[in-house]
Amino acid sequence: MSAIGMVIALALPIALLMLGMVFYGRHQQKQQSKRMQARLIASRAEELQEALEFLMVVDNLQELQLLVLERVEQLYQLARETRPEGKVQVDSEALPPVDIESLRHKILENKEPRIVLKSDREIRFAKQQFSRVLKALGAMAKRKQISATTLNEYRRYLRLTLLEREVDTFTAQGDVAAERGDVVTASGYYKAARKLLIEFDLQYPEKNERIRDLSERTNALFNGGLIKEDKLSQALSREADVERDPHGIPSDPEEKRKY
Repeated sequence: MSAIGMVIALALPIALLMLGMVFYGRHQQKQQSKRMQARLIASRAEELQEALEFLMVVDNLQELQLLVLERVEQLYQLARETRPEGKVQVDSEALPPVDIESLRHKILENKEPRIVLKSDREIRFAKQQFSRVLKALGAMAKRKQISATTLNEYRRYLRLTLLEREVDTFTAQGDVAAERGDVVTASGYYKAARKLLIEFDLQYPEKNERIRDLSERTNALFNGGLIKEDKLSQALSREADVERDPHGIPSDPEEKRKY
């Protein structure tokens, strides 16, 4: 065999081996990219599911909740379709189990919503969850799954609902402070609730009435009057005694949640 023939005989297998390694590496990169993308989509689905379950606690508009559930189901399905096929998923790559029908059943139960939040921290948590719901609705509108009119209606509804929950919570906190004779703290909560209403850029029928009510509560504090404990302060007292609500929302929103 000539020298050239020997070189070719030795180089060809090495070249083929290197080429195979290149193709294998590219394949692995694509598989890894798919796994990462699937995990990202599943993470978005988990976050939206958490937002939905919180919304189920503080509101009972079934039409909106079923729409959000539809988006949750779509995201989980997309995550499953994005994962690479032909390989058993290890625990760290497996998608979390989700029972869509159980969530739908809870929505259709249409339980009475919780009208006050437990703390200022849960108010911040509520804002985060409502923002996630609005973002999901925006994505559905871009995909023509809902109309722009429907999106605007739900956006307005969610903004009003969040405002009412904030105002109710501050009012309840003010009532509790007034009951124990803490005029300064009670006045601060009433002022915060009134400020929210005044600065809110949407008008609705009960807005001015609520502002007047808060002004009357504040005046009663400094005129020696006694604020009678109403359903808001009673609801806040009940929430303070319960570590978790029926849907598993912890009293501390920063606590790890298991739904």
